[in-house]
Amino acid sequence: ASDPSPRGPRTTARRLLIAVAAAQTAARSVVTPVAVAPMATPVRCGELLCQRDSYARAVSTVVVSCEPRAAAAAAAPGKGKKGKGAAVPPPPLPEWEVVLGDTVLFPEGGGQPSDAGTVGGVQCSRVDNVDGLARHVLSAPLEPGTAVDVVLDWPRREDNMAQHSAQHLLTAIALRKWGYDTTSWGLGDATSFLELGTPEFTPLMMAELEAEANEAVKAGTAVAPSWHSVADVNEGRVPGLRKSSKPLPPSVTGPVRVITYDGLDTNTCCGTHVHSTARLQAVKLLRVERAKGACRVLYVAGGRVVSLLGSTFERSALLASKMSVPQEELLERYDENARKAVEHERAAKSLAAEVVTLLGQALRCRLDNGERALHVHRPAADADFVKALAASLDEALAEAQGLLLVTAGPGAGEGTFTLA
Repeated sequence: ASDPSPRGPRTTARRLLIAVAAAQTAARSVVTPVAVAPMATPVRCGELLCQRDSYARAVSTVVVSCEPRAAAAAAAPGKGKKGKGAAVPPPPLPEWEVVLGDTVLFPEGGGQPSDAGTVGGVQCSRVDNVDGLARHVLSAPLEPGTAVDVVLDWPRREDNMAQHSAQHLLTAIALRKWGYDTTSWGLGDATSFLELGTPEFTPLMMAELEAEANEAVKAGTAVAPSWHSVADVNEGRVPGLRKSSKPLPPSVTGPVRVITYDGLDTNTCCGTHVHSTARLQAVKLLRVERAKGACRVLYVAGGRVVSLLGSTFERSALLASKMSVPQEELLERYDENARKAVEHERAAKSLAAEVVTLLGQALRCRLDNGERALHVHRPAADADFVKALAASLDEALAEAQGLLLVTAGPGAGEGTFTLA
Protein backbone atom coordinates (compact mmCIF):
# COMPACT_ATOMS: atom_id res chain seq x y z
CA ALA A 1 0.00 0.00 0.00
CA SER A 2 1.22 3.51 -0.77
CA ASP A 3 1.62 6.19 1.86
CA PRO A 4 0.92 9.78 0.67
CA SER A 5 3.13 11.39 3.35
CA PRO A 6 6.75 12.25 2.47
CA ARG A 7 8.00 9.88 5.21
CA GLY A 8 5.33 7.22 4.68
CA PRO A 9 7.35 4.00 5.11
CA ARG A 10 9.07 5.26 8.26
CA THR A 11 5.82 6.50 9.76
CA THR A 12 4.07 3.22 9.00
CA ALA A 13 6.92 1.19 10.55
CA ARG A 14 6.87 3.40 13.60
CA ARG A 15 3.11 2.93 14.00
CA LEU A 16 3.55 -0.83 13.71
CA LEU A 17 6.22 -0.80 16.41
CA ILE A 18 3.97 1.25 18.71
CA ALA A 19 1.08 -1.15 18.09
CA VAL A 20 3.26 -4.19 18.86
CA ALA A 21 4.57 -2.58 22.05
CA ALA A 22 1.01 -1.74 23.16
CA ALA A 23 -0.11 -5.31 22.52
CA GLN A 24 2.83 -6.68 24.51
CA THR A 25 2.04 -4.36 27.41
CA ALA A 26 -1.62 -5.41 27.40
CA ALA A 27 -0.62 -9.07 27.31
CA ARG A 28 1.67 -8.65 30.33
CA SER A 29 -1.15 -7.10 32.36
CA VAL A 30 -3.21 -10.31 32.08
CA VAL A 31 -2.04 -13.16 34.30
CA THR A 32 -2.31 -16.31 32.17
CA PRO A 33 -1.16 -19.51 33.88
CA VAL A 34 1.71 -21.31 32.22
CA ALA A 35 0.65 -24.90 31.49
CA VAL A 36 2.96 -27.74 32.55
CA ALA A 37 2.46 -31.43 31.87
CA PRO A 38 1.17 -33.53 34.82
CA MET A 39 4.01 -35.39 36.51
CA ALA A 40 4.45 -37.85 39.36
CA THR A 41 7.91 -36.48 40.17
CA PRO A 42 7.87 -32.78 41.10
CA VAL A 43 10.42 -30.29 39.85
CA ARG A 44 13.07 -29.84 42.53
CA CYS A 45 14.13 -26.55 44.10
CA GLY A 46 16.67 -24.81 41.93
CA GLU A 47 14.81 -25.58 38.71
CA LEU A 48 11.30 -24.42 39.65
CA LEU A 49 9.41 -22.23 37.20
CA CYS A 50 9.86 -19.27 39.56
CA GLN A 51 13.62 -19.84 39.26
CA ARG A 52 13.55 -20.37 35.51
CA ASP A 53 11.39 -17.27 34.92
CA SER A 54 11.14 -14.78 37.79
CA TYR A 55 8.34 -12.93 35.97
CA ALA A 56 5.98 -15.91 35.63
CA ARG A 57 2.98 -15.01 37.79
CA ALA A 58 0.84 -18.15 37.46
CA VAL A 59 1.11 -21.80 36.45
CA SER A 60 -1.30 -24.68 35.87
CA THR A 61 0.07 -27.81 37.53
CA VAL A 62 -0.97 -30.85 39.56
CA VAL A 63 -1.02 -31.70 43.28
CA VAL A 64 1.59 -34.41 43.95
CA SER A 65 1.05 -34.82 47.70
CA CYS A 66 -0.82 -33.24 50.62
CA GLU A 67 -0.02 -33.85 54.29
CA PRO A 68 -1.16 -32.21 57.57
CA ARG A 69 1.45 -29.75 58.81
CA ALA A 70 2.94 -30.52 62.22
CA ALA A 71 2.22 -27.86 64.83
CA ALA A 72 5.15 -28.67 67.12
CA ALA A 73 6.15 -25.03 67.57
CA ALA A 74 2.75 -24.09 68.97
CA ALA A 75 2.93 -26.86 71.58
CA ALA A 76 6.50 -26.17 72.74
CA PRO A 77 6.74 -26.73 76.54
CA GLY A 78 8.01 -24.23 79.06
CA LYS A 79 6.81 -21.11 77.24
CA GLY A 80 4.56 -18.33 78.51
CA LYS A 81 2.93 -17.74 81.90
CA LYS A 82 2.26 -20.60 84.28
CA GLY A 83 -0.11 -21.20 87.18
CA LYS A 84 -3.69 -20.24 87.81
CA GLY A 85 -5.02 -17.42 85.72
CA ALA A 86 -2.40 -17.88 83.01
CA ALA A 87 -3.74 -17.23 79.53
CA VAL A 88 -4.15 -20.38 77.47
CA PRO A 89 -3.15 -19.75 73.85
CA PRO A 90 -5.73 -20.76 71.27
CA PRO A 91 -4.93 -23.94 69.35
CA PRO A 92 -3.19 -23.28 66.04
CA LEU A 93 -5.33 -23.35 62.92
CA PRO A 94 -4.80 -26.52 60.88
CA GLU A 95 -2.44 -26.25 57.93
CA TRP A 96 -1.35 -28.59 55.15
CA GLU A 97 1.93 -29.03 53.29
CA VAL A 98 1.35 -29.49 49.58
CA VAL A 99 3.92 -30.52 46.97
CA LEU A 100 3.14 -29.53 43.38
CA GLY A 101 4.44 -30.61 40.01
CA ASP A 102 5.90 -27.12 39.57
CA THR A 103 5.34 -23.70 41.07
CA VAL A 104 5.71 -19.96 40.62
CA LEU A 105 5.93 -19.52 44.41
CA PHE A 106 9.53 -19.19 45.57
CA PRO A 107 10.51 -21.21 48.67
CA GLU A 108 12.44 -19.23 51.28
CA GLY A 109 16.18 -19.39 50.70
CA GLY A 110 19.36 -17.40 50.23
CA GLY A 111 18.11 -14.65 52.54
CA GLN A 112 15.01 -14.04 50.42
CA PRO A 113 11.63 -14.65 52.11
CA SER A 114 9.21 -17.09 50.52
CA ASP A 115 6.46 -15.95 48.22
CA ALA A 116 2.76 -15.99 49.02
CA GLY A 117 -0.23 -16.55 46.78
CA THR A 118 -2.96 -19.10 46.13
CA VAL A 119 -2.96 -22.75 45.09
CA GLY A 120 -6.23 -23.93 43.60
CA GLY A 121 -7.90 -20.90 45.19
CA VAL A 122 -6.54 -21.80 48.66
CA GLN A 123 -4.34 -19.25 50.43
CA CYS A 124 -0.65 -20.16 50.61
CA SER A 125 1.08 -18.37 53.48
CA ARG A 126 4.63 -19.59 52.86
CA VAL A 127 6.75 -22.08 50.93
CA ASP A 128 9.62 -24.08 52.45
CA ASN A 129 12.47 -25.96 50.80
CA VAL A 130 12.44 -29.34 52.55
CA ASP A 131 15.02 -31.79 51.22
CA GLY A 132 14.90 -30.15 47.82
CA LEU A 133 11.10 -30.10 47.49
CA ALA A 134 8.98 -26.94 47.62
CA ARG A 135 6.35 -27.51 50.31
CA HIS A 136 3.47 -25.05 50.13
CA VAL A 137 1.78 -24.28 53.45
CA LEU A 138 -1.97 -24.04 52.79
CA SER A 139 -5.00 -23.25 54.92
CA ALA A 140 -7.01 -26.17 53.44
CA PRO A 141 -6.15 -29.58 51.97
CA LEU A 142 -6.06 -30.45 48.28
CA GLU A 143 -6.57 -33.88 46.78
CA PRO A 144 -3.42 -35.40 45.19
CA GLY A 145 -3.78 -35.65 41.44
CA THR A 146 -5.97 -32.54 41.27
CA ALA A 147 -5.14 -29.98 38.57
CA VAL A 148 -4.69 -26.54 40.11
CA ASP A 149 -3.72 -22.99 39.14
CA VAL A 150 -0.97 -21.44 41.24
CA VAL A 151 -1.19 -17.64 41.36
CA LEU A 152 1.59 -15.47 42.76
CA ASP A 153 1.23 -12.44 45.04
CA TRP A 154 3.13 -10.32 42.53
CA PRO A 155 3.59 -7.06 44.49
CA ARG A 156 5.27 -9.01 47.33
CA ARG A 157 7.53 -10.88 44.88
CA GLU A 158 8.43 -7.75 42.93
CA ASP A 159 9.47 -6.00 46.15
CA ASN A 160 11.49 -8.96 47.48
CA MET A 161 13.10 -9.46 44.09
CA ALA A 162 14.17 -5.82 43.89
CA GLN A 163 15.80 -5.85 47.32
CA HIS A 164 17.55 -9.16 46.58
CA SER A 165 18.83 -8.02 43.19
CA ALA A 166 20.05 -4.73 44.66
CA GLN A 167 22.03 -6.70 47.24
CA HIS A 168 23.81 -8.63 44.47
CA LEU A 169 24.57 -5.38 42.68
CA LEU A 170 25.91 -3.61 45.77
CA THR A 171 27.92 -6.67 46.79
CA ALA A 172 29.57 -6.88 43.37
CA ILE A 173 30.53 -3.20 43.36
CA ALA A 174 31.91 -3.24 46.93
CA LEU A 175 34.00 -6.33 46.14
CA ARG A 176 35.38 -4.96 42.88
CA LYS A 177 36.00 -1.44 44.18
CA TRP A 178 37.44 -2.08 47.65
CA GLY A 179 37.80 -5.85 47.97
CA TYR A 180 35.14 -6.02 50.70
CA ASP A 181 33.25 -9.31 50.92
CA THR A 182 29.59 -9.37 51.92
CA THR A 183 29.46 -11.55 55.04
CA SER A 184 25.65 -11.52 55.41
CA TRP A 185 22.54 -9.70 54.30
CA GLY A 186 18.94 -9.31 55.45
CA LEU A 187 15.68 -8.33 53.78
CA GLY A 188 13.43 -6.43 56.19
CA ASP A 189 9.86 -5.15 55.97
CA ALA A 190 10.99 -1.54 55.47
CA THR A 191 14.75 -1.63 54.83
CA SER A 192 17.39 -4.21 53.95
CA PHE A 193 21.09 -4.43 54.73
CA LEU A 194 24.30 -6.00 53.53
CA GLU A 195 27.13 -6.55 55.99
CA LEU A 196 30.57 -5.74 54.59
CA GLY A 197 33.71 -7.29 56.05
CA THR A 198 35.34 -4.01 57.01
CA PRO A 199 35.37 -2.10 60.32
CA GLU A 200 35.08 1.24 58.53
CA PHE A 201 32.83 2.45 55.72
CA THR A 202 32.99 6.21 55.30
CA PRO A 203 30.32 8.64 54.01
CA LEU A 204 32.44 9.11 50.88
CA MET A 205 32.39 5.35 50.27
CA MET A 206 28.62 5.36 50.77
CA ALA A 207 28.25 8.08 48.13
CA GLU A 208 30.52 6.25 45.67
CA LEU A 209 28.75 2.91 46.16
CA GLU A 210 25.33 4.49 45.68
CA ALA A 211 26.43 6.40 42.58
CA GLU A 212 27.93 3.32 40.90
CA ALA A 213 24.87 1.22 41.73
CA ASN A 214 22.55 3.75 40.11
CA GLU A 215 24.81 4.01 37.07
CA ALA A 216 24.37 0.24 36.69
CA VAL A 217 20.60 0.70 37.03
CA LYS A 218 20.59 3.30 34.25
CA ALA A 219 22.75 1.04 32.07
CA GLY A 220 20.09 -1.69 32.15
CA THR A 221 22.55 -4.52 32.70
CA ALA A 222 21.11 -7.91 31.71
CA VAL A 223 20.57 -10.50 34.48
CA ALA A 224 20.13 -14.19 33.64
CA PRO A 225 20.22 -17.60 35.35
CA SER A 226 22.13 -20.66 34.13
CA TRP A 227 22.58 -24.17 35.46
CA HIS A 228 25.83 -26.10 35.90
CA SER A 229 27.14 -29.35 37.33
CA VAL A 230 28.50 -29.54 40.86
CA ALA A 231 31.90 -30.49 39.46
CA ASP A 232 32.05 -27.43 37.21
CA VAL A 233 31.15 -25.14 40.12
CA ASN A 234 33.61 -26.75 42.54
CA GLU A 235 36.46 -26.71 40.00
CA GLY A 236 35.85 -23.12 38.89
CA ARG A 237 34.88 -24.03 35.33
CA VAL A 238 31.85 -21.72 35.22
CA PRO A 239 32.73 -18.52 33.31
CA GLY A 240 32.90 -15.52 35.66
CA LEU A 241 32.34 -17.58 38.83
CA ARG A 242 35.13 -17.44 41.37
CA LYS A 243 36.31 -20.84 42.61
CA SER A 244 35.28 -21.14 46.24
CA SER A 245 37.75 -22.27 48.92
CA LYS A 246 35.04 -24.65 50.13
CA PRO A 247 33.30 -27.14 47.83
CA LEU A 248 29.52 -27.38 47.75
CA PRO A 249 28.11 -29.63 50.49
CA PRO A 250 27.42 -33.28 49.56
CA SER A 251 23.66 -32.64 49.87
CA VAL A 252 23.86 -30.46 46.74
CA THR A 253 23.62 -32.82 43.77
CA GLY A 254 22.95 -30.28 41.04
CA PRO A 255 22.34 -28.86 38.63
CA VAL A 256 23.52 -25.71 40.42
CA ARG A 257 21.82 -22.42 39.60
CA VAL A 258 24.13 -19.49 38.81
CA ILE A 259 23.04 -15.87 38.38
CA THR A 260 25.03 -13.55 36.11
CA TYR A 261 24.84 -9.77 36.07
CA ASP A 262 26.45 -9.17 32.70
CA GLY A 263 29.96 -7.80 33.20
CA LEU A 264 29.37 -7.19 36.93
CA ASP A 265 28.85 -10.36 38.92
CA THR A 266 28.43 -14.13 38.70
CA ASN A 267 27.30 -16.10 41.75
CA THR A 268 25.48 -19.23 42.78
CA CYS A 269 22.00 -18.22 43.97
CA CYS A 270 18.58 -19.81 44.38
CA GLY A 271 16.60 -16.55 44.65
CA THR A 272 14.55 -14.58 42.16
CA HIS A 273 16.13 -11.69 40.26
CA VAL A 274 15.11 -8.89 37.92
CA HIS A 275 15.75 -9.50 34.21
CA SER A 276 17.57 -6.17 33.96
CA THR A 277 19.05 -3.79 36.52
CA ALA A 278 16.83 -1.11 34.96
CA ARG A 279 13.87 -2.80 36.70
CA LEU A 280 15.37 -1.73 40.04
CA GLN A 281 14.45 1.88 39.18
CA ALA A 282 16.81 3.25 41.86
CA VAL A 283 18.94 2.23 44.85
CA LYS A 284 19.24 4.45 47.93
CA LEU A 285 21.77 3.84 50.71
CA LEU A 286 20.47 5.07 54.08
CA ARG A 287 23.09 4.69 56.79
CA VAL A 288 25.91 2.53 58.18
CA GLU A 289 25.74 0.56 61.43
CA ARG A 290 28.83 -0.92 63.11
CA ALA A 291 28.57 -4.66 63.87
CA LYS A 292 31.51 -6.55 65.46
CA GLY A 293 34.29 -5.55 63.12
CA ALA A 294 31.96 -5.20 60.15
CA CYS A 295 29.71 -2.51 58.69
CA ARG A 296 26.04 -2.93 57.89
CA VAL A 297 24.90 -0.77 54.98
CA LEU A 298 21.14 -0.20 55.10
CA TYR A 299 19.40 0.42 51.79
CA VAL A 300 16.14 0.43 49.84
CA ALA A 301 15.54 -0.31 46.16
CA GLY A 302 12.74 -0.33 43.60
CA GLY A 303 9.34 0.84 44.77
CA ARG A 304 10.63 1.28 48.31
CA VAL A 305 12.65 4.31 47.19
CA VAL A 306 9.53 6.12 45.99
CA SER A 307 7.58 4.99 49.07
CA LEU A 308 10.31 6.23 51.42
CA LEU A 309 10.58 9.54 49.58
CA GLY A 310 6.82 10.04 49.85
CA SER A 311 6.58 9.22 53.56
CA THR A 312 9.65 11.33 54.34
CA PHE A 313 8.21 14.30 52.47
CA GLU A 314 4.86 13.95 54.28
CA ARG A 315 6.56 13.92 57.70
CA SER A 316 8.70 16.88 56.72
CA ALA A 317 5.64 18.83 55.54
CA LEU A 318 3.75 18.04 58.75
CA LEU A 319 6.69 19.09 60.91
CA ALA A 320 7.13 22.30 58.92
CA SER A 321 3.44 23.08 59.41
CA LYS A 322 3.68 22.55 63.17
CA MET A 323 6.77 24.77 63.36
CA SER A 324 5.28 27.41 61.02
CA VAL A 325 8.23 27.48 58.63
CA PRO A 326 8.86 26.32 55.06
CA GLN A 327 10.37 22.83 54.80
CA GLU A 328 13.61 24.34 53.54
CA GLU A 329 14.05 26.19 56.85
CA LEU A 330 13.39 23.25 59.22
CA LEU A 331 17.04 22.81 60.20
CA GLU A 332 17.50 26.51 60.90
CA ARG A 333 14.37 26.56 63.07
CA TYR A 334 15.51 23.42 64.90
CA ASP A 335 18.90 24.99 65.65
CA GLU A 336 17.19 28.15 66.89
CA ASN A 337 14.82 26.19 69.15
CA ALA A 338 17.67 24.06 70.48
CA ARG A 339 19.65 27.20 71.36
CA LYS A 340 16.64 28.70 73.12
CA ALA A 341 16.03 25.45 75.01
CA VAL A 342 19.60 25.54 76.35
CA GLU A 343 19.15 29.16 77.42
CA HIS A 344 15.83 28.38 79.13
CA GLU A 345 17.31 25.40 80.94
CA ARG A 346 20.22 27.51 82.17
CA ALA A 347 17.82 30.22 83.38
CA ALA A 348 15.57 27.65 85.07
CA LYS A 349 18.51 26.16 86.97
CA SER A 350 19.58 29.62 88.10
CA LEU A 351 16.07 30.42 89.35
CA ALA A 352 15.84 27.04 91.08
CA ALA A 353 19.10 27.73 92.91
CA GLU A 354 17.70 31.09 94.11
CA VAL A 355 14.50 29.40 95.32
CA VAL A 356 16.56 26.78 97.20
CA THR A 357 18.53 29.58 98.91
CA LEU A 358 15.43 31.57 99.90
CA LEU A 359 13.47 28.48 100.99
CA GLY A 360 16.45 27.25 102.97
CA GLN A 361 16.65 30.53 104.86
CA ALA A 362 12.94 30.31 105.76
CA LEU A 363 13.32 26.71 106.97
CA ARG A 364 16.33 27.62 109.13
CA CYS A 365 14.23 30.30 110.80
CA ARG A 366 11.60 27.68 111.64
CA LEU A 367 14.29 25.45 113.12
CA ASP A 368 15.60 28.40 115.16
CA ASN A 369 12.04 28.96 116.44
CA GLY A 370 11.95 25.42 117.83
CA GLU A 371 10.29 23.38 115.06
CA ARG A 372 11.89 19.96 114.69
CA ALA A 373 9.76 18.31 111.95
CA LEU A 374 9.57 20.25 108.71
CA HIS A 375 7.67 19.41 105.50
CA VAL A 376 7.96 21.18 102.17
CA HIS A 377 5.96 20.27 99.06
CA ARG A 378 6.70 21.67 95.59
CA PRO A 379 4.28 20.49 92.86
CA ALA A 380 6.57 21.33 89.94
CA ALA A 381 9.99 20.57 91.45
CA ASP A 382 12.22 17.82 90.07
CA ALA A 383 14.49 15.37 91.88
CA ASP A 384 17.50 17.69 91.58
CA PHE A 385 15.61 20.49 93.36
CA VAL A 386 14.55 18.15 96.18
CA LYS A 387 18.10 16.90 96.73
CA ALA A 388 19.57 20.42 96.60
CA LEU A 389 17.13 21.74 99.21
CA ALA A 390 17.80 18.83 101.57
CA ALA A 391 21.56 19.21 101.15
CA SER A 392 21.40 22.96 101.94
CA LEU A 393 19.93 22.17 105.38
CA ASP A 394 22.18 19.27 106.40
CA GLU A 395 24.17 21.24 108.98
CA ALA A 396 21.15 23.13 110.36
CA LEU A 397 19.16 19.91 110.78
CA ALA A 398 22.08 18.20 112.51
CA GLU A 399 22.53 21.06 114.99
CA ALA A 400 18.80 21.24 115.77
CA GLN A 401 18.34 17.46 115.64
CA GLY A 402 15.44 18.03 113.28
CA LEU A 403 13.87 16.20 110.35
CA LEU A 404 12.98 17.52 106.90
CA LEU A 405 10.59 15.84 104.44
CA VAL A 406 10.67 17.30 100.95
CA THR A 407 8.07 16.05 98.48
CA ALA A 408 7.54 16.94 94.84
CA GLY A 409 4.82 15.95 92.41
CA PRO A 410 1.45 16.95 90.96
CA GLY A 411 -0.72 15.17 93.52
CA ALA A 412 -1.17 12.53 96.19
CA GLY A 413 0.62 9.26 95.52
CA GLU A 414 2.79 10.68 92.73
CA GLY A 415 6.26 12.23 92.62
CA THR A 416 9.48 11.96 94.60
CA PHE A 417 10.53 12.63 98.19
CA THR A 418 13.61 12.98 100.32
CA LEU A 419 13.83 12.57 104.11
CA ALA A 420 16.77 14.34 105.73
